[in-house]
Amino acid sequence: MPHAAHFLERLDRVTRAHTEWALNLYRDHEALKYVLEHLSVSKSVERVALTIGDDTKLGPYVIVTRDGKFVTCLGQGMSPAPWPVVPRGQIDALLGKVADKRERREFAQREMRPGEEEENLFQRVVSRGSRLTKEDFHALTAFEAMLGTSPYLMMCDFSLEVLAERPGASNVQKLHGGLLKSIEKHDRLTWCVAHLAVLTGAADRRDLDELIELRKDVQSTPTYLCAAHMGHTFFLRSAWLAARLGKAALPTYKRALENAPGDWVSMMEAAHGIAAIGLRHASAFDDAHRFLTSLKAIAEENPGHIENVGRAAFAHWAAEAMMRVDEDLAAAVKVGQDFCVNFSQHLPDGHALKYAKPADVPADLARPAVLSWDADSYNDTVQNLAFHTIALAARAQAEDFYFPREVVRAWFGTWDPEETLYRLSRFRDQREKQKKQPVRAAPTPGRNDPCPCGSGKKWKKCHGSGAPAE
Repeated sequence: MPHAAHFLERLDRVTRAHTEWALNLYRDHEALKYVLEHLSVSKSVERVALTIGDDTKLGPYVIVTRDGKFVTCLGQGMSPAPWPVVPRGQIDALLGKVADKRERREFAQREMRPGEEEENLFQRVVSRGSRLTKEDFHALTAFEAMLGTSPYLMMCDFSLEVLAERPGASNVQKLHGGLLKSIEKHDRLTWCVAHLAVLTGAADRRDLDELIELRKDVQSTPTYLCAAHMGHTFFLRSAWLAARLGKAALPTYKRALENAPGDWVSMMEAAHGIAAIGLRHASAFDDAHRFLTSLKAIAEENPGHIENVGRAAFAHWAAEAMMRVDEDLAAAVKVGQDFCVNFSQHLPDGHALKYAKPADVPADLARPAVLSWDADSYNDTVQNLAFHTIALAARAQAEDFYFPREVVRAWFGTWDPEETLYRLSRFRDQREKQKKQPVRAAPTPGRNDPCPCGSGKKWKKCHGSGAPAE
């Protein structure tokens, strides 16, 4: 008797509700394929027992081959040996992902304009710059399974191109016709890096694992090329992607912080990543926090080594953030509400999106207000806010980085080249500062200042004890 016929005949062993569930899976070849491809069971196993009910030990079960053929149905109490048992909860979770992917595909079809192809939809990542909307991003995620690690590789390529052009672009202070297109392209590619970082993190687990494997021998973190663009949102997107990469990426971030060169960007970004991984994954929390706090002792072994002290300082601030999650989450939403009041002030009274009081702003607008804010990360206040918003970034959904379309249109309108010139001015200003003072890995505290390692002692009594008095 063919497998399928035998399976259908043996459905009399289970209840009507279980029969309906099994038949739905039997008819849905796409869903079954996805479930079988994403099971936490060795690929060498020829068959699996899918639990139909809630009792993994007693069943009932459906026996299915790894290529999707239904073999038989086992009633409650019948043994599925020697085949591994898959809990119903795991199956339902995977089926939920299938339903979500289908919803996104349907949404993407509705988002496309007449005559627009799917590849044109992806072009929005490049063409819309800082005005990419939640709807745009939601539609793009319909194709993430087909993209694999391509968004990440494109992010790296675009980032390197922008970084190479930045010295020249940041010298521009006044625009004329010949420069406008160049500045616009620079702006679009910069924001493309930000969007591709989030699109990378929205991928399936197997694509994220492939990315980790791809970067395992690289000295820097997988997310450094996003944070290198020196905006608050770029640091938070890097932290979010680190959190999505998860526990398997933790050794990479530890190594990167331990070996970070003297620039504070590498130190801060790696510390952010470690904290974000611990905050998103409970099983990694203790390991991440323990490592961050351990760097203080390393700095104490060589108090004259300013780079070690700098690493210990960033690690200390990240470790502190891990211990005040509820407080920081609430504070981040309040900051976002304040931003939204400010963003909406130009609207006429009575407009549905004009907010007079922060308390009136819904949380689903406050979150993207903080997460998408492109503030100057050379600024100490902005750096401090970044540490206070790690928890929000680590636990965010991908769409939390974006405003709905109606909000983008009402609050921000179309791109103004002056926005990009203002953004680029931060790099020009920083270069001017560096010309006027020696380049140091990190500023040396005054002898009576608090030691940045977080001990609470003065610098002269802690890591500055071996330094000569001025």
